[in-house]
Amino acid sequence: MNQQKKKNALIIVLAILSLILVYYSFQKSNQYENLHKIFQEEKAELQQDLDEMIKDYTGVVVEKKQLADRLDMELAKMKNLSDSIKGLKSENFNLLSKYRKRLASLERENKKLFIQIDSLNSANEALTQENVIANEILQQKDSANVTLSEKNKELEAKVAIGGIIKTTPVRAIAMKERSSGKLTSTSRSNRTDAFRINFDLLENPITTPGQKLVHIQIMNEDKKVVAPKGKTPLKDGNQIQYTDSLDVNYNNTKLSLVSLVLVNRDDIKKGKYTISAFVDGVYAGNTTINLR
Repeated sequence: MNQQKKKNALIIVLAILSLILVYYSFQKSNQYENLHKIFQEEKAELQQDLDEMIKDYTGVVVEKKQLADRLDMELAKMKNLSDSIKGLKSENFNLLSKYRKRLASLERENKKLFIQIDSLNSANEALTQENVIANEILQQKDSANVTLSEKNKELEAKVAIGGIIKTTPVRAIAMKERSSGKLTSTSRSNRTDAFRINFDLLENPITTPGQKLVHIQIMNEDKKVVAPKGKTPLKDGNQIQYTDSLDVNYNNTKLSLVSLVLVNRDDIKKGKYTISAFVDGVYAGNTTINLR
């Protein structure tokens, strides 16, 4: 009988322990579910805060390079933090708290950065407004002179273009000197003693009549001027080296010109020679000769 009582007592104790274990497991399960729910809510809230911050940064345009670079750097930090939060799977509240602190730090930096951007934008906007007002005043003051100035420029341009003396195509031949002293044409470089260049100044009733300087330039393939006589400035601001110059009296009618340039045949090599003409400081045209 005593033995049976002991068995019954043991069964009751085991039953009570089982109930306690079931209850304890149930409590633990409820606690885990609660912790998991809280963790997911905290994670989602943190992710939402970070997404809103990234959205605020995206599309912000800053002209100052230093601020723009810093803006890009802060945006990269936020995106990296976002990736870290998304990849957080276990209920690590310590790591979640660490990310929350990093987000708070980013928010403080963001406020400072946006204050700088707002100040810069406000200054730029004020400066732009001042420039707009100043430009409007200048436009009002200058509007009366714009039309007259444009007409004067157009007239000056037309006069300048119309005043240029045009020429017929430049013609040139290489010449050799015979024993009799007579010059005849040649195509051989080692027999060239002279170049004969001719062209006509065409009629131009607009340009001012009088003395006109005409320059002839003979240049070899190496861009070296043959038998240079000097240098002269052009009206476009450049300067050229010339081979021959002619001082002619132009009275607005057609005028034929001939230039005979004597050269040392030892200086004339095989190749292409470019003969250019310049009338009154303006390029008029050129021709080429190939010597064997």
